[in-house]
Parts: sequence; structure tokens; C-alpha cells
Amino acid sequence: MGSFSRGPAVSLTIESDPPGADAKTSLGASCRTPCMIPVAADREFTVTYVLNGYMPQAVTVVPRAPDMTTPDIGAPPPAAELSPNPVYVQLQPAAAPPPVSRKGRGRVVKAKKKAPRPPAGPPPAGPPPGAPPPQQR
Repeated sequence: MGSFSRGPAVSLTIESDPPGADAKTSLGASCRTPCMIPVAADREFTVTYVLNGYMPQAVTVVPRAPDMTTPDIGAPPPAAELSPNPVYVQLQPAAAPPPVSRKGRGRVVKAKKKAPRPPAGPPPAGPPPGAPPPQQR
């Protein structure tokens, strides 16, 4: 595979927990975690992670100048580096959708109105309404 833009290509390791996320760079390369892809190390880019049931996340990757503190005479110049490398994210579960009633097939069900309660207080004197009249002797 070649690089996706001008500049030296660097192997970028992309990981996620849980694994199996679709990772896509803003440079156009994509893979399923865990994976390694060659990318140009000459500019900043973003890696976006997407996994069903989890919140999408993005990580910015920036080029970093190679360590030149102890150059070997006659050795090729050190390769460009990316930070972070490996790129790792802990994916967060997506919020659970509200439960859907099977009976209502997702429709909002309004609460039924209850019959008014009788006022509180002492019971009325005499037989209850609708009761047969008291028998006389």
C-alpha cells in the first residue's frame, strides 16, 4: 500500500476497546480495529471510531519531528513519527433508548382518567344509595 498523501508514510496502529470498531482517518484510509494502516506523517489528521451500540469518538493525530539527539554518522535520517501511535480509545456505551411498548407499537399511550373519589369525612347517615328500603315490622 502507498501513502495517502505527500510525505513519508508511517505505519499507524489503531486499537479500541472493545475491538471491532470501524476506524476512518480524515485522510481517507479506514480499517476495523485492531489494525495498522500506512499514513503520511506530514500533517495533522483525525481518526474517527464508530461501533454499533457505542458513542462515536475521534482522536487527533499530529506529526512529530523525529528524535535527532544522537544522529548516527552515515545512517539515513530517522523516520517521521506520529503522536499518538498507537491510537487507542475506550469506547463508551451509547445511552439506551427508552423502552417501546409492544402493545402500543411505539405510540404514546395516555393515562386513563380515574373516577373522582368521594370526599373524605364521616359516612352519610342511612342506608347506602341504591339499597332496598328497610323492612318495617
